[in-house]
Amino acid sequence: MNAESAAAATLFIVSGTNAMDVYSATNSSPWTAFKFANDKDAEEALWYYVKHAIAITGVINIGGAIIARSWIPIIGATLASAYMYWLYYDAVEKGKEKETTSWQAEGKAR
Repeated sequence: MNAESAAAATLFIVSGTNAMDVYSATNSSPWTAFKFANDKDAEEALWYYVKHAIAITGVINIGGAIIARSWIPIIGATLASAYMYWLYYDAVEKGKEKETTSWQAEGKAR
């Protein structure tokens, strides 16, 4: 492996973990989404913050791609953002199936 491919691999990893860091900063967790899935206001707030996470991730990683002159940060951020979006969507859907509404709600996301 040469220095260029090592740097590209690092950019890929950093851009992916950056997206997950942004989600951590803007959302509580998929578990919270699961627990409050049947609260319309909570679900609306969740998707509001997910949109912010996607925007922040995009801006930061587009900037990184410009600096690096590489698509690798955008690819990593896109993959991580798509996964996180799916994870929150899945948590809400499973919470709706279990009719969860609060922290004390019983049910597992499986």
